[in-house]
Amino acid sequence: MGLNNARVQPSEAAVEPEHEILTVFARHGLTLSSTLHEMLSEHYSHRTERRGAGFTQATRHLAGFVNRARPALRVSELRVFRARLSQPPPNAVLQALLNEVTREESRLLTRLIVDLVHPVQARDGVTELPAWPDDLKIGTCSLAEKYFLELAAAFVRGKGLANVLISQSGQPLLLEKRNLGDDHSCISVTPLLLNGVVLPPGSLLGVRYDEHVALRKNRSLPGQIIPISACSGFRFLRLSTLAVSPPHRARAFTAHFQAQLDAGLFSPGEATIEQIRRLAASQL
Repeated sequence: MGLNNARVQPSEAAVEPEHEILTVFARHGLTLSSTLHEMLSEHYSHRTERRGAGFTQATRHLAGFVNRARPALRVSELRVFRARLSQPPPNAVLQALLNEVTREESRLLTRLIVDLVHPVQARDGVTELPAWPDDLKIGTCSLAEKYFLELAAAFVRGKGLANVLISQSGQPLLLEKRNLGDDHSCISVTPLLLNGVVLPPGSLLGVRYDEHVALRKNRSLPGQIIPISACSGFRFLRLSTLAVSPPHRARAFTAHFQAQLDAGLFSPGEATIEQIRRLAASQL
């Protein structure tokens, strides 16, 4: 039976009393904010149809800081830790946290926090995205992955378009959907740098560009090839469920993942970001 029709057993989606991230950070005297604590503890208020689950909400919460331009975001305004900080924790301490967390989803979230505190400089192999300063009207509810899951199987419904956003060297970076739910919603297929934070593959982003920037049409799917250099800016929205590998997706996203199963989304427990990357590459 395909996982898109399967039900998660209660033991798989059970809410643990203390998330690994909370335990490890507290061990180093860096208790996370009450907001993140509530989210990662999977408080019922965050397990709703629109919010998805606590882990999903935590990535939305951090997205608000990721989208703040540097150096405009001061450490005293970074509401990640419970105590208001005048100086950031040493990078060596935060790197130790990153080495201690063992779960895939914990490493993803910890990496975001570490980069927020100690921004990453541009480096080879990771494309830096231009940041868009204002909000973009793009939904991020628990079913926002719907069309990306279908695209992972190379299926584009109706009048939908799948645009491939490429780097200066011609490598696929993101897949953007048009006429499929909210327009200008993208999913990353490789690590990307935004405002000093490395965003992992499977990140949901909004994009802003002029409507006449395409290089050419896709090789087979409806859609176009768009150079990243022609884009005015991006906003990080949240991590998608595809950011976590299938074996750990139910544990990481709990009620969010279950909502995708209940809604009959296409293979939410089987689709991978690698499928989307290969699809994007095949259109070049």
